Amino acid sequence: MLKTVKSQTSPFFSIVIPTLNEEKFLPKLLADLEKQTFKNFEVIHVDGKSDDSTCVKAAEFSQKIALQTVISPKRNVSHQRNTGGKFARGQWVVFMDADNRLKRSFLSQLAIKLETNSDTEIFTCLIDNKHTSVVMKNLLDLSNLIMVATAKVRPFAAGALIGIKREKLKHIQFDCDAKMSEDHLFVEEAVKNGCKYRVFTQPRYSFSMRRFEKEGSVKVIVAYVRSGAILLAGPRFERFLPEYPMMGGSDYNEDKALRGFLPSMRDIISSTTKRQQKQMRVIISRLQQLINDI
Repeated sequence: MLKTVKSQTSPFFSIVIPTLNEEKFLPKLLADLEKQTFKNFEVIHVDGKSDDSTCVKAAEFSQKIALQTVISPKRNVSHQRNTGGKFARGQWVVFMDADNRLKRSFLSQLAIKLETNSDTEIFTCLIDNKHTSVVMKNLLDLSNLIMVATAKVRPFAAGALIGIKREKLKHIQFDCDAKMSEDHLFVEEAVKNGCKYRVFTQPRYSFSMRRFEKEGSVKVIVAYVRSGAILLAGPRFERFLPEYPMMGGSDYNEDKALRGFLPSMRDIISSTTKRQQKQMRVIISRLQQLINDI
């Protein structure tokens, strides 16, 4: 483990960032964190033995923010997040992806949200859709809609940003064996354990669109909507969740195809409640609009 600057008191936020070959994106996020108006935070960077200069780039911020780098022997994003959680000292642990981008006021606004919603124990934030193409804007609108629509039914949170009270991590961890939706499963497990979950509409964060660019917009749209429908429908359909590599953002596999569209969306939706069916009709309508725009 490479230790760097630490504050003497326990921080409000512990920000955990798992990486694997993220020399291009991690410095941008760390620079955003350096510029935050809210300073009461620490950063725990958990690297999966990167082959590039990710750790060297991280070390450049060692005198600028409270940061420590932990080397994980296992290249697995869930394992890396769990490892980072064990080093966290803050009241809140916020898991972020290395390609996130934050406005200067992000942590300040987030702290206010948590203080004014004091019963919150686990949360996510919506994604900023500004400064993107029309198609990507609509895709992010759809992703945000799914998160809001499923919040009180079956939580659908983007793994790019999930926050949880540190004390809750004693009983809840990311599933290292999950092939997809480890983020959703983590939030769902927390809710099952009695945690109060919220989706904050503000502040918002942004991230790289590389996955959409590499895998193709339609493919990713279908995966997102299908996953949302499956999570709404219930556990018996979870075996049909699409898969993707769990080795970090730099390792998206463009050759791995989705495993068909079975069971059909019609079969899934017919098994849900009338309220869920209404939500899914809105989501599928947005999906059709997105595909038409591409």
